[in-house]
Amino acid sequence: MAYRWYGLAVILSVLPLGAGTIDVSTQASVFLDTGDTLSFTVPSWNFGIDAAKFGLAEYPTRVGFMFASLPEGSPGQFEVVLESGDGSVSVSFGTPLSFTSGIFQGTGYGGAVSVLDGSLQISEALSQQLFGSSAAVLMLLNTGPAVTVGLPPYGLQRDINVSLGGGGLSVGAPLGQVSLVDPPPGRVSLMDSLDPLDPPDPPDPPDVPEPGSGLLLLGGGALLWALARLRRSKLARGA
Repeated sequence: MAYRWYGLAVILSVLPLGAGTIDVSTQASVFLDTGDTLSFTVPSWNFGIDAAKFGLAEYPTRVGFMFASLPEGSPGQFEVVLESGDGSVSVSFGTPLSFTSGIFQGTGYGGAVSVLDGSLQISEALSQQLFGSSAAVLMLLNTGPAVTVGLPPYGLQRDINVSLGGGGLSVGAPLGQVSLVDPPPGRVSLMDSLDPLDPPDPPDPPDVPEPGSGLLLLGGGALLWALARLRRSKLARGA
């Protein structure tokens, strides 16, 4: 019987437990439900090359972005976080950001757009943690109502500009993969995991089924047998 439980454990171990991730780099637009995250891979190697030419620190201390989309009826609301590639270090852009009105002129589209933008100052030590081992990830978490973002005919990878700066130098980051991430169970906000003074609520305890009557009878019978045996042992010693 033990091998059956082992087999069940193996099956459970390979079931997907976290968030679902879809590569949307080449898509012109994407639907973001409340709680969905649009993430952009942001390498810093080009900043490091230019910084070395001027004797500056290898990693940027300022990160800014501007994301353009077709105008929506709702301004939306996004929590923006910059995270290391392995997810071990994160830093927030602060208060939630909303789209504002702007104008875009390009070969594929010209006219009104909605713009989401922000900037972040970080220390050299934190920057090395974010960019040192691999490319960082810029994460836009939709905390408002559902919204479709994108600027057709351009792909999502071209709808955003990320700048890396430090020591008077500023360069554009060559973006990598763009991903749509569904929220894992119980995850409502990226900010929750960044505030140690406000830990998330513990999950509700799982329902525990009552043991069947057969198990109760079996357990009760075993107990009575043990008591009877103990009593006979005492009587034998008394004799």
